[in-house]
Order: sequence, then C-alpha cells, then structure tokens
Amino acid sequence: MNRKYRALLIGTLSLILIVLVNSCQPSPPGNTNAPSPTASPTASPIASPNASPAATPDAGKTGRGGPHCDDPPPANPSTCTPPIDQPFVVGCTLPITGGQSHDVDLHCPNDGCATRERDKAQNKIKNNLCSAGPAIQISTTSIDKLQAAVDQLVAQHSFSYGQSPPDPADRAKLHDLSTVDVNGNAVLLGEGKLVTFEGFVLDAKHDDTYLQGSGPQGFKGEGVNCKNSLLEWNDIHVALTETPGADECSSVTAEIIPHFRPALWERFDSNACTSPHVTNPLPIKNLRVRITGQLFFDGSHTPGPCGQPMGPHAFPRRSVWEVHPVYAIEVFDTSKNKFVTLEEWAQGL
Repeated sequence: MNRKYRALLIGTLSLILIVLVNSCQPSPPGNTNAPSPTASPTASPIASPNASPAATPDAGKTGRGGPHCDDPPPANPSTCTPPIDQPFVVGCTLPITGGQSHDVDLHCPNDGCATRERDKAQNKIKNNLCSAGPAIQISTTSIDKLQAAVDQLVAQHSFSYGQSPPDPADRAKLHDLSTVDVNGNAVLLGEGKLVTFEGFVLDAKHDDTYLQGSGPQGFKGEGVNCKNSLLEWNDIHVALTETPGADECSSVTAEIIPHFRPALWERFDSNACTSPHVTNPLPIKNLRVRITGQLFFDGSHTPGPCGQPMGPHAFPRRSVWEVHPVYAIEVFDTSKNKFVTLEEWAQGL
C-alpha cells in the first residue's frame, strides 16, 4: 500500500473512533430550558411564571390551577407607593365575636393606600364595621332588584361605575333603593345597611394574594389592604349560591376583611389553590351558611350574570352588591336542625 492510501485509511479510522467514543458519553439533562454554559451566573432572581425555585417538586401534578399556587411567600409582599404605616380605627364597638388585632390593623388605615378620592371613599365603606341593626334578611331576588335599580340610574345617565368607583358624592344614590326582603315584602335598602344572606359556599379563598394571577409574581394585594400580597392581609372572597354546586355566575359575594379577623375565620377557605396554604382549613365546600354584614356596592366592577357577555371589568357573579364586610357567620347544623355560630359548629369537627 503506497503512502497516500495509507494516510487516507488512518484518517478514516480515526474519524470512526471519535464518533464511537462520543456516542458512549452520557446524555445531557432533559431540561431543554437549562441555561447555556455562557449564561451569566447572576441571572434574574424573578421566578418563572411556571415554577419557583422553592416550589413543590411535583407542582405540575398538584391539580391546582394557576402558575403560582405552589409559590413561597414573597420576601417583600408590600407594594404600596408611597409606603403607608398608619393604624386602622374601628370607630365603634367591634361587631365581630372573637375578633383580634393583626399586623394589618397596626399598619394599614381604613382607606388603605388609595390616592384618588373616589378610591378612598369606597375603601372606607369596604372597611366599615359600624353598620347598625337589626339586620334585614335578604335573598338573591333582593340582590337582583338592587342591581336593577342601579342599572336604571346608569341608563338615566345619573350614575356610573365599573371602570372605576363612583364619585364620593354619587354614593348617596346607593341609599334607600326599592327592593324586597327574604319574604318578598317591599323594603328600602342600600349601601351601609345591615343584612343577612343565606346560601351555600361554592368557593372561599384568600383573594388577590401572591398565589394567584398570571404575572411574574402573582397578584400584589388590593389597595384597600395596602397592596400587601400575604394571605393574612387580604379579604376572604366567598361565593354563595342558592343551591350546592351552582354556577359561579349565579353567585352572591361576601367578603371577610382581614381587619380584626378571628383566628377561626382565617381557616374559612375551600379554594384548591389557596387552602393548602391555610393551617387546618375548614370543610366548608357546599356548606349551608348564613352571613350577616354590611350591604356594599362594589363600584370597581360590573356583574357577570349567567347567560350574558362578560364585560372588561366583570367577574362571574349575578351582581356587584355584596355582603362586605362580614360581621358574623352561622352554619346550618344538620344534627340540631338549626343555624349555630361558626365557632359552635367547628367545635364538633
């Protein structure tokens, strides 16, 4: 074999040997999103919307909707600008049995961290714990008639809401509206009145927290609660329906505010995303309850009733009239065939 062919043969054998050696190396990790070797060692600390460095290992298998349901609490949960540090003032005898002071009561005032007058006015009403009784028992029909009365004002161009809360002066138009009580008797009701509503718990969740939303860090809390995303700083949103398991678009909303919330009420959470972050959540799904509190008109949103298109500021609910804040919670005890306090019911669990 001449020198030319010998060199060609050696080169070919060398190439085959290199291929065989490389094929024996272990495969790279299956994470195709892993950073390249040239990536900066000081990558952004903001978590991916699909995972968190401290998230549960099987976060994708928990069955809980949303990208943040397994996230750990944020290091800096407050995003109020400018920062607010003022106490909450009840202004009357606290109507909540077993109410106790929390961090939010020491550092977040009645109007939250709102800057516009219309937001300040609405926040103060959201936090009103001084509605006087006796409570009027209402039904979904009562709520529907109240909603229709407000929408008539809108049609007459004398009231507006939805994109933002109504002007503070216009909130007086929310008083003494014609509706009916639970027995169908004609009554005048409106914002600030003490009412009682009976229904079944479709869902209850610590709302507007870091566990919810689709942004990089989840929701950042509400202005009324000084834009703090921790569970204990936010309202517990309760969707109540006439029958167990009905569609949310038929629900009536009740809100348990964080101020002076009893420890037992903190456990009032049935949501698949938020309840795993609550210590010993109560078994309240489809529970028959009776809620007493202030009648409130949420002028920042519009209704999303069944069978109607959802507007840009709507959520699935029959009305934006709410029981907010909640003063008392009762549960129908089937063994006693009557309503008892949440505290008495929970003792039997």
